[in-house]
Amino acid sequence: MSVDFSGLSPEELEGIAKASFGVDIGLKLGPLLLGGIFDVMLLGVLIQQFQSWWAYCKPSERKPIAFITTYIMIYSIGWTGMVTGYVMHNFVYNFGIFSVFLEMPYFTAFPIVGMGMSTVIQGFYIERSWRLNNRNPFLLVFLCICVLGEWAAVLILVIKVTSIASLLQATEGVPHTRAWQCMTLAADVMITGSIGWGLWSAKTGWSHTDALVKKLLLVTLETQLGPTLLMAAFVIELSVQPDSTLGVFFDILIPKSYAVGYLAILNTRVHLKRKDHTTSGSRENPQIKTNTYHLGSGRLQQATVHVETDTYIESYQVKDPVPGLNRINEHSYEESIENLDYSSNLSKQNLNKPNQGF
Repeated sequence: MSVDFSGLSPEELEGIAKASFGVDIGLKLGPLLLGGIFDVMLLGVLIQQFQSWWAYCKPSERKPIAFITTYIMIYSIGWTGMVTGYVMHNFVYNFGIFSVFLEMPYFTAFPIVGMGMSTVIQGFYIERSWRLNNRNPFLLVFLCICVLGEWAAVLILVIKVTSIASLLQATEGVPHTRAWQCMTLAADVMITGSIGWGLWSAKTGWSHTDALVKKLLLVTLETQLGPTLLMAAFVIELSVQPDSTLGVFFDILIPKSYAVGYLAILNTRVHLKRKDHTTSGSRENPQIKTNTYHLGSGRLQQATVHVETDTYIESYQVKDPVPGLNRINEHSYEESIENLDYSSNLSKQNLNKPNQGF
């Protein structure tokens, strides 16, 4: 049924809105309020991450990455300001008026404004994937085409919904919304998969290097899984119940989830360096030795060093020393002195008496 909502009076529009949102007010209006609350919570997490990055990473950071990080932080604050304005507009300044939930300006602005932050972060991941995969030009072109497809889909969506006067007519923009969601989801999956493949291909067979690669793989999945899961939930929600307001909740949180994952990637480098330094310093830790053996013992390509030890025994026979002229021990000194010619009349008597005259 096609209804021209633009010709309705404010009272009639309010009655239709109250009938639409008043049936299950918690399920219909709860996502709109919770989206703003969770966005502020993510901003607090982002500020803490930015402080850690500023203290430990910024002095040695590359200039493009430092610029992107500062841009994302400023943009995130602006995004939270826009979401807070949306919540204040609906639940404070127009409290009790249901027709404000049918207004389209904020719903139109969320996708394209959020792309201003998510595209920059996707560009960072694309550059990382390109380096990890030996600077493959075909992969770079393919991932860039995916991001350009996102922009094409979101621009078509914005142009289409601009002519819609009320959220009640938003079903006309569902195909364009689904196209934007699928392009974004495909780009995220391809970027995550290419980074994971590049890291997996970097395994060398050495236990320490492979353990580091596994840690980086886990970090990549953890940081990029958030926005991917949110977009997947957004796609499922739109397919199951297009007129639900739960999609607004996902739409609000997706850009900030990109930012939190991006800063988590940057700060992880510091933790890995600290852990590696601690591991190399603790030489007597048996747990580290066990892990190193365990990580490297199950692979056929494990590099093994075999050490062969040969023992040589060399012996010498030492001759008895030849006694010298002054060390003849055949006769004692006591007897030899008595056998001398000039001592044949040597007397051993009266040795302790004073000398007598001759």
